[in-house]
Amino acid sequence: MKNSIPFIALASALTFGTLAQGAEPKVKVLSPVEDATQKTVLIGRNLADNMLVTFELEAAKSMWMQMGKKWTEHPVGKDEIYHVEVKPVDPKSQTRIPYADVTFSVINRDNKKKLSGKLHPMWGGSGLHYAANSPLAGDGTYETTITVGAPAFGRGSADKGLWVKPVTTTFHFKLTGGKIVEVSEPVAEARK
Repeated sequence: MKNSIPFIALASALTFGTLAQGAEPKVKVLSPVEDATQKTVLIGRNLADNMLVTFELEAAKSMWMQMGKKWTEHPVGKDEIYHVEVKPVDPKSQTRIPYADVTFSVINRDNKKKLSGKLHPMWGGSGLHYAANSPLAGDGTYETTITVGAPAFGRGSADKGLWVKPVTTTFHFKLTGGKIVEVSEPVAEARK
């Protein structure tokens, strides 16, 4: 049984969808498994179109959001279990990228359920990130597509071509018994 884990990971990698840039996802089997309702779990880190995109799951949490001129608490919804968190970073300056529309779509390959939504800009313990609470869609193998829209800020002449169109990348994870048993193999955070 112990030797079947690499085979399962290889089979998952071969049958799973493709990442941005046409690369096959590399699956990392977690041992021990991790519980995103108890701690932050790194689902993956991809480099796409000169942007480093980190995707994490943690326990759903209330968020304070500005609605018009008033700040209002958005409490955790009845069915929300996870806090989907995305951190787009410029790998050259190691700066989080603000002023972008960030969306996610997810499909559970086992039960075919799909979810999608917009991630809100948020400030928290890990600094600027984009997030939303989600119930996800039960146990199964997930393919998640994160799209970071073109940030709405000016650029210097040397950087005029950076992120002028949306950056899209795909992540893999698997839930079994509500625990995360597989994730995408993260790329190294290389400085340029």
